[in-house]
Amino acid sequence: MDTPFVSILIPIRNEAAYVERCLEAVIAQDYPREKMEILVADGMSDDGTREKLLPFLVSYPQVSLLDNPEKFVAPGLNRLILMAKGDILIRVDGHCVISSNYVSRCVAHILEREVDGVGGPMRSIGEDLVSEACRHGAVPGVHTGDRPKSRFV
Repeated sequence: MDTPFVSILIPIRNEAAYVERCLEAVIAQDYPREKMEILVADGMSDDGTREKLLPFLVSYPQVSLLDNPEKFVAPGLNRLILMAKGDILIRVDGHCVISSNYVSRCVAHILEREVDGVGGPMRSIGEDLVSEACRHGAVPGVHTGDRPKSRFV
């Protein structure tokens, strides 16, 4: 099979502190740029998120912005899915920084294993006291450390 076209779907709202790192990581993928589109649905952010998106929209033609007047993730994601042109859809949260081979690994698993969906472990960075506590399991029932409880393909 030829290299499939991939749509990266990023539903966001008030992610000014993270969205630049997120988009930089998505743009830095080892997957061919001409085979990727990056679609961002902004839930009418009021923290400067949209202003942080503007340089990406100007510099990278594969990045598109869509309004999400409902403000919640689910309607934003639904709007992105309807807009997506990809053979494969990959969701990335606006506060996530994915590894440079994330897209290519997801695509490889889908093609090699003939599965409908893939996922992977998440490692929390912990940039404030609460998220650092969650990372180390100090909050009962919450743990997002380096050792996922389950792994799935």
